[in-house]
Amino acid sequence: MGRSDPNTLLAALLVEARWSSGELARAVNALGTAHALELHYDRTSVAHWLSGSRPRPPVPDLVAAALTTRTGRLITAQDTGLVPLARDLDQPPQIWPGQTDPVARLAALSRADTDPARRASLLKSAGSQPAYPLTTVNRLAWPDRPPVTAPWEGRSRRATTADVQRLRDMTQVFTDLTEHHGGAHARSALAAYLADDVSLLLKRSAPGRLRGDLLTAGAQLTHVLAGMTADTGHLGLAQNYYRTALSLAHAGGNRSTYAITLRAMSTQALRLGHHRPALHLMDIAIQAAGPAAPPATLAFLHVQRALARAHDRQRRAALGDLNTAETQHGQSSGPPGPFTAYPRVGLDYQRAQTLLTLGHAADGLSTLRDSAAHRAPGQRRAFALTQAGLAETLLTLGHLEEACVHWHAFLDHYPHLKSVRTEQSLARLRARLRPYRRQRHAGAVWDRARLLTASPGGG
Repeated sequence: MGRSDPNTLLAALLVEARWSSGELARAVNALGTAHALELHYDRTSVAHWLSGSRPRPPVPDLVAAALTTRTGRLITAQDTGLVPLARDLDQPPQIWPGQTDPVARLAALSRADTDPARRASLLKSAGSQPAYPLTTVNRLAWPDRPPVTAPWEGRSRRATTADVQRLRDMTQVFTDLTEHHGGAHARSALAAYLADDVSLLLKRSAPGRLRGDLLTAGAQLTHVLAGMTADTGHLGLAQNYYRTALSLAHAGGNRSTYAITLRAMSTQALRLGHHRPALHLMDIAIQAAGPAAPPATLAFLHVQRALARAHDRQRRAALGDLNTAETQHGQSSGPPGPFTAYPRVGLDYQRAQTLLTLGHAADGLSTLRDSAAHRAPGQRRAFALTQAGLAETLLTLGHLEEACVHWHAFLDHYPHLKSVRTEQSLARLRARLRPYRRQRHAGAVWDRARLLTASPGGG
């Protein structure tokens, strides 16, 4: 919206709030006073805003906070029309000078994501692929400063343990959906849920530990959305969600969730070929988790650092991390859940990838076969990707016919998945098998893959 365009967003919010321009100005001045800001806005100031002018930060966030309290629903600075749409969503919104609010950041990001008029601008500003300069990675270490949570007392009840459990249940639901159908399935539904219900819930007041649990549950659900977003191919936007999850985990005081999110960012960096930043992210993650983290979490972290070290040609250190991961996994006894347990099959898959990267072909292939054999077919996405990975490894080692068996298993599951990673696996299948398509077994796989690629539902 240009400066000369009327601010229809703010006008609509004033109608919803049943406020005059003067009442909004007085509410903003009062919020400024509460946060040591001397403001002297009046109805004329608001009239200028309605005509298209924009006040300097942090006033747009104060306007949003005033309207949030008045309406009983979370309103962000972007919702008021007082900030440009192109405002860098990688920078969290300011509530007052020197402080930031991860919940407002989540609301702004997810609402732009679900708004067709704003989504193209969001994707453009986020970029197709995230950058990993080490100076940026260093800033992702667990912050020493106290977390900023900024709850507000609107016209709504306080948060309860039932609210926390509901968020945990939804985290499991969307994790299962991703495994069964791929990250591109129902992703927009989760973004909308976070934009409205969850953002409002995270702003409710709650005593001590309960507020930490609430913010942690929000961080974990945001982490799941980040993974789903990455599986649609929007890696830059996924990075924004991961960083928002980090902010929420820090606000909730949960080091394990913070470290697990850094691990996901390391995995993404490794897939893009950024080996050194991926390793640095894991060093920061393990430091953030600390030695008192649950054994399942430590196993999850160390096995990823082993793979990152293998890519960085640190053979001895990689094997050391594998041993640590094995030891910690043997001691794990946490409850089931995407942030509390680490299945043995996942550890074996990572171990196999590390051994293969180090050049231990026989041991790596054996471990990868074990992982593929124990993947539950109901977990379609992991099952399909493991089968494809095993097939690629077998072909590299000269086992064409056995590779075709596993590629057929991959193709059995491919039509059920909406996932960029499975599409990439299908593309590699066709490229790898092209020289062998006159061979009987390879030709059969090639023909199936070609038909799936050509079909409307085949990606």
